[in-house]
Amino acid sequence: MEKSHILVIKHGALGDVVLATAGFAAIRAHHPDAHITCLTTRPFAELLAASPYFDEVLIDTKPKWFDRRGIRRLYKLLRLHTWDWVYDLQTSTRSTLYQWLLARPRPSISNVSRFASHGYTDPARHEKHTLENLSLQLGLTGIDKVGLPDVSWLAEEAPDGRPSGAYALLVPGGAAHRPEKRWPAEQ
Repeated sequence: MEKSHILVIKHGALGDVVLATAGFAAIRAHHPDAHITCLTTRPFAELLAASPYFDEVLIDTKPKWFDRRGIRRLYKLLRLHTWDWVYDLQTSTRSTLYQWLLARPRPSISNVSRFASHGYTDPARHEKHTLENLSLQLGLTGIDKVGLPDVSWLAEEAPDGRPSGAYALLVPGGAAHRPEKRWPAEQ
């Protein structure tokens, strides 16, 4: 019997990718024998390829919609396999439009579109925490157990020059378009 092919879409950002590991693990647990591919952006490709969740990682260059060559490359990338399931965990307008580039018959699709087979169309989703939305979205697909984010697979020896004893690393950056998520400079 041929393995089923699953596509998971997650472009970024870093905090969102970390939170999405809960969904990645749930999808892997739900489809233990499937060939699972992640479509992501270049900054996250190496990280996600090292994770235990994916068999393959593809890079989406996110071409502009008027970039015919770029869209053609994306079109070919999205048709690399005959997908049985597409889990769009990016849930952006852009990634939702990718469903129209997939081969017919279309696979089962989980995204935030009313045209998806398993659309998560809650109008209040922007007021909910990412993990709650992830759990609700995947619940519509039959994945009813979504745990907490886990990046323990990233553990490795710290480089020379690390502080001795216990320490914490703070990365206070944030997206320019989301000032409410930024650590105040005076702090």
